[in-house]
Amino acid sequence: MLPNNGSSDTKLPMELNLSESSIVNEESTQQRTKCCSVNSPQDTPMLQHDYEAVLDMIGFGRTQWIMLLVCGMLLMVLINETMGMSIITIASQCDFATSSVDKAVMNAASFVGIGLCSYVWGYLSDTTGRRTVLLYSTVGATLFSTISMFIPNYWVYVFMRFVVGLFIAGPSSTTYAYLGEFYTTRHCAVVLNYASLFVGIGMVYVPAIAWLVLTMDWSLHISENFTFRPWRVLTPFYLLPGLIATVVLTALPESPKLLLSLGKDEEALTAVNWICRRNTGKDLKQLGVEKLRAEETMEVDKKFLRSKSCYDTIKHIWLETRPLLRRPYVLNFMICCTCMSGMFFSSTGMALWFSEIQNRVSSNADGRTLTICELITQSNGDSVNNSTKPCTDHISNKSYLDSIYLGLCFIAGYALVGVIINIFGRKATIIGSMFLSAACCLALNWLTDPIAIVIFFIVFVTMPGVCVSLLGSGVVNLVPTYLRGKAVCICFLIGRAGSVFGSNIIGAMLESYCNLTFSLFSGIIFVSMLLILILPI
Repeated sequence: MLPNNGSSDTKLPMELNLSESSIVNEESTQQRTKCCSVNSPQDTPMLQHDYEAVLDMIGFGRTQWIMLLVCGMLLMVLINETMGMSIITIASQCDFATSSVDKAVMNAASFVGIGLCSYVWGYLSDTTGRRTVLLYSTVGATLFSTISMFIPNYWVYVFMRFVVGLFIAGPSSTTYAYLGEFYTTRHCAVVLNYASLFVGIGMVYVPAIAWLVLTMDWSLHISENFTFRPWRVLTPFYLLPGLIATVVLTALPESPKLLLSLGKDEEALTAVNWICRRNTGKDLKQLGVEKLRAEETMEVDKKFLRSKSCYDTIKHIWLETRPLLRRPYVLNFMICCTCMSGMFFSSTGMALWFSEIQNRVSSNADGRTLTICELITQSNGDSVNNSTKPCTDHISNKSYLDSIYLGLCFIAGYALVGVIINIFGRKATIIGSMFLSAACCLALNWLTDPIAIVIFFIVFVTMPGVCVSLLGSGVVNLVPTYLRGKAVCICFLIGRAGSVFGSNIIGAMLESYCNLTFSLFSGIIFVSMLLILILPI
């Protein structure tokens, strides 16, 4: 073998055993390499660029705005399909003859599906592609949600909502990862925060559309046991943002960063060139970029990605997850999961019942100043005493307005969090928000003024919800890069399990133990706040 200095005259002793043809081939190869290096010695290193450096060269432009809108609409359809059930459970209570426990099960069905499948979709997004996962999962959720419109049986409907949850888990676990990989580090945090605004927009969209649709008074008798009523029309409206996003997504490229990590360098270059043409009107070659620097992939990843065995896939998932359950990450990771569960328990769990509770409170016709629990108890007593009267699924205008106010508060919270966190820091912001939420929740046991009840209720639900994204960013900082996606995914999975538990706790306890229910939620928030104090975030 020839030495690296390019000399063709000096031979190592071991080369004396080579055949003549081998020596000739090596010498000719060396000549070609030498020639190239003489003509353009700097070519190879100059043609390789880091992905983020290329994004800097291209600049923030049309592609980034389109990505933000598309991923924002995917987050909206996630909120529509889950939080929209808080309206549908009320509007369908006469058709399905549901009790409070039945409503809790209906609310939780989608979240159970999301919890079971979010990690699977996250794994598939790392191995097959983020865009592919977003397309197939959103289309699947749209299909099964549309089918659920025409189901007359309660348990079959609940099962279909569970199946919708299995598919909607795709956008839930992949949207942020897909979106973040089209931005430089300095833009990423700001963009992800703006993407979170679509969560609040979705929470405004849900009651606003319901208010428009459910004020219609019509019914279509399909059969003796099935009448098609306006609440079923809510489904296509809730799916509309996802349909628009899916259509646009078909024209968008796969994440170049993911393609590089999978060793698909040419495809990654093509995707970046697509971005470059949309943003600048030029090709990458015109910017002096001909090759992207490949990213290193763990050898264990390569080994298992080649395997088609189900056992190897499960083993791969376990091997990648196991470091999170060992030192030095296990303590902080478990605290994050516990706090995330508490946040979802209090925020999402109660938000699913917000419209129901406000609808009961607004039914107080005698004008007496009562606490929220006294109003709930009174409305429950009225429904028992009037059990012989026809069922009513009317939703008051005040309930719609209060739900819209809740969504607007989420938008304001996400908009302000960037300012507040720069002043007080992430940890102090989370602790202060959680303390305020716990105090408002506890105060609901004694407040009697209707306006104060709404304000304190909204603050109680909003604060932990806004802190979810802050804690998620804290998880990212507590684990190394190769564990971050899995850590965030598992953390959110456990968090959503908390929302299922919280929703069912309310369904079981609210009518009989109302004060205890609000005290329990306040205690959960306070314990989560104390645990945050331990975290080095």
